[in-house]
Amino acid sequence: MEFYQRYYRPERAILAVVGDVSHQELKDKLAQALRPWQRGAGAREEAPRVSAGPASVIRIQKNLTQANIVIGHEGITRGHPDYYTIQVMNYILGGGGFSSRLMDSVRNERGLAYSVYSSFDADKHVGTFQVAMQTKNESAEEAIRIAAEEIRRIREKGVSEDELQAAKDYLIGSFPLRFDTNRRLASFFAQVEFFELGSDYPDRYPDLIRAIRREDVLRAAQRYLQPEKLIVVVVANQEKSQPKQ
Repeated sequence: MEFYQRYYRPERAILAVVGDVSHQELKDKLAQALRPWQRGAGAREEAPRVSAGPASVIRIQKNLTQANIVIGHEGITRGHPDYYTIQVMNYILGGGGFSSRLMDSVRNERGLAYSVYSSFDADKHVGTFQVAMQTKNESAEEAIRIAAEEIRRIREKGVSEDELQAAKDYLIGSFPLRFDTNRRLASFFAQVEFFELGSDYPDRYPDLIRAIRREDVLRAAQRYLQPEKLIVVVVANQEKSQPKQ
C-alpha cells in the first residue's frame, strides 16, 4: 500500500487516447472516474544510480542441447545526444536482422546460430548494450569470439557508405510502422511524452537519422562499444561448452 501511494499518483501519470472520442468528453469521464485519486506530496524522485560491473564470464550449468549466450555492458539513456547515431551503428552491427554483420558472420558464414542480434536498450535513467544468441554447446566459445571480433572491427574500421545508407533507409522507412494501429499510436505517444521528445517528434525523426555520417558512426562505436568491459553469460552444458585445455 505504501508503494502504491508513493508511486501511483495522478501527477505522475501519462494518458494517451486514440479513438472516436472528443477531448471534452474524455475529460469529463476521467474527472468522474478518477475523482477519488489523490495527489501525492509532489516530491521529485531522484534518478537511480547504477554502476556497471567489471568484465566477467558467468557460466550457469544447464543440461541443454544449445548454449544460450548474452554478451554486454552498460549503455546509454534515451535522452543521450548520440542516441540516433548509436541506433544506426547498432543496426549495422547486429540490429538489422539478415542485413547485420553479426548475422552474416555468425550464421551465414559459419552456421553457428539460427538467431543472433545486438541491441542498445535505452531507458530514461539507465541503458544496456547486449548481443544475444544461441548455438551448439560445442561452438559456444567460437561464437563468443566471433561476436567480440565484430565489435572490435566496427570500432576499428567503421562502416561503408552502402551499409550506412541501407541502415538509414530501413530506420526511416520502417518508422511509420510504429504507429500503424490505434493501439500502437497510443503507445507511441505515451512514450513520446514519457521521454519528453516533443509532439513534433514524428516529423523530426527522419532528419535526425539522415544527418548521421560515417564518421559519426565510427566515433559512436569507439566510444560506446567497450570490448574490454564485456560481461559474458553462458547458460549451457558447461562440460561441452567450455574451451578444452
